[in-house]
Amino acid sequence: MSSHLARRGGIWWARLVVPLRLRELAGRREFSQSTRTHEFSIAKLVASILVAGWRQKLLALESSPMTSDILKLIGPATALVASKHLRLSDAVESTGIEQTELLRMAAEGRMPLLCRVSQVPGYILSAEDLELENPAQGASGGFVLPLPRQMPDDAVAVVLSGLLSIPRNEGAALAGVILSEGLEEIDVVCFDAPDARGKLFIPEKSLRFNVGALEVRADAVDIVHRYMRQKVTAEQIQRAQEIQMASLKGVDGGAGNKADKLFSAALEAYATTPSGIPGSVASLTEQKQKRRGCALFVELVGDMPLSRVSADLLREFRQKLESMPAKSNNIPKAYKRESMAATTAALRNDGVHWPLMSEKARHERLQWVDQMFRWLVAQEWLKENPVVAVLGEQTKTAADRKTERQTKAQRKAHGVDDDSDDRVPFTQDELRLIFGQEQYKTGNGRHVRGNARWYPFEYWLPIIALHSGCRIKEVSQLYLRDINRSDDGVWYFDINETTPDKSLKNANATRLIPVSPLLIKLGLISYRERLEKEGFTRLFPELSYATSDARYAKESIRKMSAMFKRLGMPRDGSKVFHCLRANFNDLLLRVPFSTLPFDDPDLKRFIRLKVVGHKLVGVNENHYSSTTMSEKAALITGVRTDLAEIAKFEIDFGIEQVRVAVNNKQGTRRGREDLGPLVSV
Repeated sequence: MSSHLARRGGIWWARLVVPLRLRELAGRREFSQSTRTHEFSIAKLVASILVAGWRQKLLALESSPMTSDILKLIGPATALVASKHLRLSDAVESTGIEQTELLRMAAEGRMPLLCRVSQVPGYILSAEDLELENPAQGASGGFVLPLPRQMPDDAVAVVLSGLLSIPRNEGAALAGVILSEGLEEIDVVCFDAPDARGKLFIPEKSLRFNVGALEVRADAVDIVHRYMRQKVTAEQIQRAQEIQMASLKGVDGGAGNKADKLFSAALEAYATTPSGIPGSVASLTEQKQKRRGCALFVELVGDMPLSRVSADLLREFRQKLESMPAKSNNIPKAYKRESMAATTAALRNDGVHWPLMSEKARHERLQWVDQMFRWLVAQEWLKENPVVAVLGEQTKTAADRKTERQTKAQRKAHGVDDDSDDRVPFTQDELRLIFGQEQYKTGNGRHVRGNARWYPFEYWLPIIALHSGCRIKEVSQLYLRDINRSDDGVWYFDINETTPDKSLKNANATRLIPVSPLLIKLGLISYRERLEKEGFTRLFPELSYATSDARYAKESIRKMSAMFKRLGMPRDGSKVFHCLRANFNDLLLRVPFSTLPFDDPDLKRFIRLKVVGHKLVGVNENHYSSTTMSEKAALITGVRTDLAEIAKFEIDFGIEQVRVAVNNKQGTRRGREDLGPLVSV
C-alpha cells in the first residue's frame, strides 16, 4: 500500500494511477486525495479504503458496451466441453468473450483463477498458523506470509507440479488489480494446497505469470458464455456478418493491400507510427485530441473494414457530430460516461444545457479523418481517400448560421476584433464577485484554513489580466527580468519567449505592456524587487514547469477554474480566465480621449491592438511604429473598472507562502525554484 502513498508538505496523500486505456473515460491521469494525517500507519489505513473505492470506479468504467466477437459468441464453444480447465487466452479465443469480462467475474469472486506450475518448491501449512495482517497498518486483511526461515514448525516442505488454485479472496483481489492497473503479468505468492482443505501452499519465492496464462474452470466460463449469448441482438449479429462478408471478399487490385483492416486497427497504426499523428504534431495533448476525434467515427458510425468507409458514411458521421457536446474536456466528471453519446444523454437527462459542437469543430474532426486516410493512402493501405468527396460540402446548419450572426453582433458591440480570441467579457456583477473575494479585501490568503493552500499567484493573476490583457500562460511564465522600466520611467511587462521554458500563442503575442498604476499601487513592483532580493528568478516561483503545453500555467489554470466554479460560474467554457482579456480590450475602448495626450482615433486603435496582441487591422503600422511607451501607458492609465477598493498585497505573507510552495516541490525540484527544461528535473 505504501506505493499508493505520497508525502506533500508533511501530509500523506493517497494516489492511484489510472491505466492509459481508461484515462479518457475517467477524465484524469490519477486519483489523488489527502489522508489528512502526518501518521504513516493511519495514512495507510485511510489510503487502503480510498484505493479500494477508486478501483471499484475503474472496474465500473471497464463495464463498457459489449465489444466481444459477436459471431464467436453465438457459435458453439467446443473448447468448453473438451477439457475441465482452459487458459484465459484460450477462453477468450474460443468463446469471443472479452478478457475483461472474465476478469470482472473473477474480481467479483465468481470465477476462481488457477495457475499451472512445474517442480515448484515450497511449504504446505495450515491457514490457522498464519498471522492476519493488521488493517491499522493499511493492509487488506489477508495473511502475513512468512519467509522460508520463519515457517511454523509443522510446515511441510514439498515440491509441487500441476494445476493450483489461487485462494478465492486472493484471486478476486488479483483480478481487480489486473483490471484497474492494466497489468499483463502478475506475481502469485499463495495457493490453496491440493487435496488439503484449510491448508495453503506457499512457494519459496513468488511466481510470475502472464495474465493470459492464468486458467479458469470451463463450467464457469460456460455460464458467462450462455448469459452473454442471450444478450446479443439481431442487429448486432447482422452488423457482424456484414463486416465478416466484407472481409471475406478480399481486396481487389485497386483497393490497396490492407483495405480489409478495421478502421480501429488503422487508427491504432496511424496514432502510433512516427510518420502518422506523432509526425504531424509534437504536443502529446494534440496527438490525443486528434486520436479521440478520429475515434468518434467508430463510436458514431461503427467499426468496419476500410473498404466499406464511403462518402455517405462520412456524411452520416458529420451529421451525427452535430449532437456532440462542445469542449468535452470541460464537462464535469459527474456526467462523463464510457462514450460521448452516453455523456450527451447524461447531460440532457439532468437538464444541463451544454453547448453543442460548432461547425468549425465538426469540420476540424472531418479534417483529422481526412489526414488519417491520406496517410493510409501514402502507406498503400488504400488506393483512394473517401473523405475528398465530402470535405468541400456545405456543413453549416441553420442553428450554426444563427449563432454566428449573434456572436458577430455581440463581438462587434464589445469592440472585439474579428481576429481576436473568441470570448466575451465578464459582466460587472461577475467582476465584483471575482474581486470581492477575501484575498482582495485583506491582501493575503490567511482566510484559507485546514490543509488547503493559498499562493500569491491567486491574488495577482486575475488583477494583472484585467489591467494588461495577458493570457494566463503569459503571466504564469513571467521572469522577474520581464518586468522592466523604460527610458522614460514607465514600468512594463515584456511578453516574450526568449527562454526554452516559455511559449506564446503567435507572433502578435510578443509585446510590451505598460504596468497599470493600480498594479504598482497594489505592490507589484515592490513584490518583484523583494523576490529578486530573496534570490528568486520568476514572478511566481511557486508554480512548477509542466511538459504539457500549459508550461507553468498547469496549476494556475486548475486553481482559476476552481475559483470560478466556487463563485457559481458555469464550467462549460463560457466563463473562463480568458474572458478577462476581453474585459481589458473593452476597457481600453472606453478610455475617453480627454485623458490622452493625443487626439487620434487611429493611434488609439494602433496602441490598443499592439498592447492586447491582436493583428493590426485598419491602421498603418509603419506610420505609427514610433509610438512611445508613455503613450501606451496613457491609454492604460485611463482604464476605469468601477470596482470596490482592493487591498494592497501583503508581501511578507506572500514570500512566506512561496517558500512553503518551493519546499513542498517533489523530487529534484524540492527546495528550489523550478525553471523548466533549464534545470534537469
